[in-house]
Amino acid sequence: MTYSQSSGAINTSKNQAYSSTSRSEASENPNANEDVIDKGILSMEAANALIDTYRATMMPNLPFVIIPSELSTEEIRRTRPAVFLTVLTAALYDNMPLQRVLEEQVKVAISDRMVFKGEISFDLLQGLLIYLAWSQYHSRPRRFSQYLHLATSIVVDRRLDRAPGMRLWQTRVGIADNDSNPVCWGQDEQRAVIGCYYFSSSISRILQKLSTFPHTPYIEDCCQSLARSPTCPSDAQLPHIVHLQRLFEDIDHLSPQNAPEMHATDAVLEPHFRKMRAELDQFRADSLAAFAHNQFIVMQFHTAELYLCQITLFDRKTSNDSMYWSSLRVEALSMGLVAAKQFFQFYLALPLRAETVFNNTQWVQGGFCLTLAAKLSVAASDSSIDRQVAKLRDSLDVSVILQQVILRVQALVTPLVDARGERDVFYHYENRLKRLQWWYETQMTQIPVQRQHHASPTAMAFNPVTTAGPSPVPAEDLHGQWPSMLPDATVDDLFKEWNSDVGIYFGIA
Repeated sequence: MTYSQSSGAINTSKNQAYSSTSRSEASENPNANEDVIDKGILSMEAANALIDTYRATMMPNLPFVIIPSELSTEEIRRTRPAVFLTVLTAALYDNMPLQRVLEEQVKVAISDRMVFKGEISFDLLQGLLIYLAWSQYHSRPRRFSQYLHLATSIVVDRRLDRAPGMRLWQTRVGIADNDSNPVCWGQDEQRAVIGCYYFSSSISRILQKLSTFPHTPYIEDCCQSLARSPTCPSDAQLPHIVHLQRLFEDIDHLSPQNAPEMHATDAVLEPHFRKMRAELDQFRADSLAAFAHNQFIVMQFHTAELYLCQITLFDRKTSNDSMYWSSLRVEALSMGLVAAKQFFQFYLALPLRAETVFNNTQWVQGGFCLTLAAKLSVAASDSSIDRQVAKLRDSLDVSVILQQVILRVQALVTPLVDARGERDVFYHYENRLKRLQWWYETQMTQIPVQRQHHASPTAMAFNPVTTAGPSPVPAEDLHGQWPSMLPDATVDDLFKEWNSDVGIYFGIA
């Protein structure tokens, strides 16, 4: 079945069912439900262009909400007002002041429809997923967890987390039978359920928060159903995305927070490390080759590899709080250096400005991988393991990576400010990157000369005494994208002004 065939099968009555307050119903009181077109904030011509841009460049990074090409802008506006507004907001990344205006409209719409009117429509669920996906563009403070909870509450209240035949609407405190058939949105519904799981799981692991939407067999059923009868190309990716996220969760289960008994000795941890590494290698052989150019899956995979290294090397604390280079630790360090190089080889080969359509999770992954790459490089400078890791460390060359990433992000920074005088998100990213660069080069200058033969010219020439450090970064800036996962006191001191509750693992409260 083709994408166009599936889109054509969507009839008018089903489209209207996406939202309980369609624009045709709102016509009785036009002033109460004016949208951004009615208010003159955007023209329909601009809306058409933004939706086309979203479909072509942003939708591939959100395979959990598909907007059929046959669905006109006017029809989206009429039947899916939340999707309409959040798509326009996301696609306005090149006009930050106007994007922030629309963001305020999104907040008002969500508040009005969910809080004041008690609506839990499927349109709102899809709109929330789009809003979450590009939450890095939101004004501060960003409330990713709160909006995610709103999305999952719709799934729970409408029983979308189970098969349609299992959605029993009769509660155990009622006496009347309820034989009504709940509305089902088919494949759109299955994608949305997978999306709620992915966002909850992926963010909770890296940022060390509670995942409130656990994996269930029904999520696997949704993946397999979509893969068997795909109506858009990204449907075939969903089983691999979920499988990889499950591996991520299994790795997280090995962390000292979840399984402290595994970290007593290397002999206890080693078989678990090898098992997870073998499963990642199997995923590489079975799935990654087929999606070698898919930035969603490639970035997710290398982040999972590096997360295993993070837990094996830096989350662990030995009895004397020192780093002992056992064979397991050297292996994990080598694995991390290779994974970091592969991640940044892929990222730096992307077209310029590709970052503008990264979803929020991809920014979190990028921040995690870059910070860990710097930590791995510093750790690999220990002269006692130089023979084992020198070539891998030199090949990674974190100094050059930092320079290249900073240049890419600098090209995205604009002088524009919003109504509150706030700069765009890339301005803040640039500051964070320079701060990480300052920390890394400072660490490299503290390495004895006999251990600096591998360092880049930039690292050798950097003088923390005469070179000014980066400008201070407001505390709220750390939220969501660039967690500090380095456990030593030096880095905690460096990042603590981003967040007063900086922790030993990731620095996110």
